[in-house]
Amino acid sequence: MKRTLSALVFLAVLAAPPLLFVQEWHLDVPYVPTKPEVVAKMLEMAHVGKSDVLYDLGCGDGRIVITAAKRYGTHGVGIDINPERIKESRENAAKEGVTSLVKFLEQDLFRTDFHDATVVTLYLLSSVNLRLRPALFAQLMPGTRVVSHDFAMNGWKPDDSAVVETNGMSHDVYFWLMPANVSGSWAWTWPEEGQLDPCRLDLEQHFQTVTGRLNIAGTDFALIDASLSGDRIKFSIDRVAQGKTLRIVFAGRAVRDTIDGSMTVRDPGKAAEKPWRAKRNPATRKAIDVDAPNLY
Repeated sequence: MKRTLSALVFLAVLAAPPLLFVQEWHLDVPYVPTKPEVVAKMLEMAHVGKSDVLYDLGCGDGRIVITAAKRYGTHGVGIDINPERIKESRENAAKEGVTSLVKFLEQDLFRTDFHDATVVTLYLLSSVNLRLRPALFAQLMPGTRVVSHDFAMNGWKPDDSAVVETNGMSHDVYFWLMPANVSGSWAWTWPEEGQLDPCRLDLEQHFQTVTGRLNIAGTDFALIDASLSGDRIKFSIDRVAQGKTLRIVFAGRAVRDTIDGSMTVRDPGKAAEKPWRAKRNPATRKAIDVDAPNLY
């Protein structure tokens, strides 16, 4: 049977001497080291590389940041409010010879600027993840990778997950790709028999899940296989022309109020690709996390 971190922490608190309890009660999350096998899986799922900047929020002894630096040459920053953990992290980094790649800051993670992160790792509690989530959406660019050990994000479903078995215990690892905000109304024109037909795409969004409809010259089309991965959006429609059903695929990159990409018309036996650019009315954009607007 899986033993959760919460249960372990509860038992540890009961067994702790009074002085230890006084020292630790103010921390949002008790210090519990992540097993090396879990660290390896977290870095693997995040596809960590040399060009990344990894922030570990609640870094403990620094092992995630240090392992990423040692194995992949990744630059990293560890954040912890406990000065003992920061001292230990710096000592461990020196022992492993990676002080040129990493730094450790004694800070409150809720007041930390981590906007330059390309990867964020977490080993917090579910309640702390939910408190932190608005800051993730406010600071991180679309496409940033977020990995959490054992604790998820409630209504924000992970893009991927895994279970790591070690020493008779199972550990969950959750992965998210920060989604762009593509909600609202987008417009462009469609060249059709010597004229330009107006197109309007209305999108609803809940985290990385998108739904909506496309209107072309007054005719509505349901979106087929709509998907959003980071800042990459893709969807299709089926349109009847000259007695044939054509599958039209739209794919592009969303950057604030512009989508640039391609529109591919798949006629049976052939396909024609054209550039596609859509512009959003900024006033129609909505928050995709109700707790905080996504700035991108």
